[in-house]
Amino acid sequence: MMKPFLLGALLCVILGFSPALAGADPLPIAFEDYPPYEYEENGQARGINIELIREAFRRMGMTPVFELRPWKRALLELRTGDILALSSGFKTPEREAFACFPPEPLAEEVNVIAVPQESALRITSLDDLRGLSVGVVRDYTYGPEFDSLRSFRRIEANTSQQLLDMLLNGRMDAALGNRAVFEHQIRKMGQVGQLRYVYEIGRGPLYLFFSRARGNREAEALARDFGQAVRAMRDDGTFDAIQGKY
Repeated sequence: MMKPFLLGALLCVILGFSPALAGADPLPIAFEDYPPYEYEENGQARGINIELIREAFRRMGMTPVFELRPWKRALLELRTGDILALSSGFKTPEREAFACFPPEPLAEEVNVIAVPQESALRITSLDDLRGLSVGVVRDYTYGPEFDSLRSFRRIEANTSQQLLDMLLNGRMDAALGNRAVFEHQIRKMGQVGQLRYVYEIGRGPLYLFFSRARGNREAEALARDFGQAVRAMRDDGTFDAIQGKY
């Protein structure tokens, strides 16, 4: 049986992470602007999930290369194998067809419906969205129940930042998104106190997921090794220490 460190070394060579491959460019891990989980600052990838991925890859004997992408483009490039992996999203049957998910997630996402502070809207169930204009980020999934609804007018934005801009400028009745992301963005915008969270639609794990385009065996091995590294980080306190910084 091949020892884990030998398997890791072989994968480094196959996937282009080894400096011994002269002239070979490593495939990037794509991420979007999704603070505090992942964002770009002064040209560098930052955020909770970025640090977790970087440390997990270090334990795997690999050095990740991060590149900022719009979510829609990143999903397409994951399908075609132009990127190694994508951070971070929900596991869905559709995505599992072209990506491999590790056994350990990076975070738990809490999705909420937000309205402007002065809004009189009260939402106690998804049925209350009927007839409203609701903002979402293009190509995001928010869970099967919400994704299947057609009772409201769906308005798409490219990013969570754009979504909040549109909401606070009166271009929609409500917006749906990750509460931690909304709170981070609203502070950045200098609009603290201008949002009200009226309904939680669900919670779910966020994953780094690996492209199957280069072969299922490679993707499954990477996902397994990454999951083992994340589990070890949880066990030794590294995971909580990184999250605590944010």
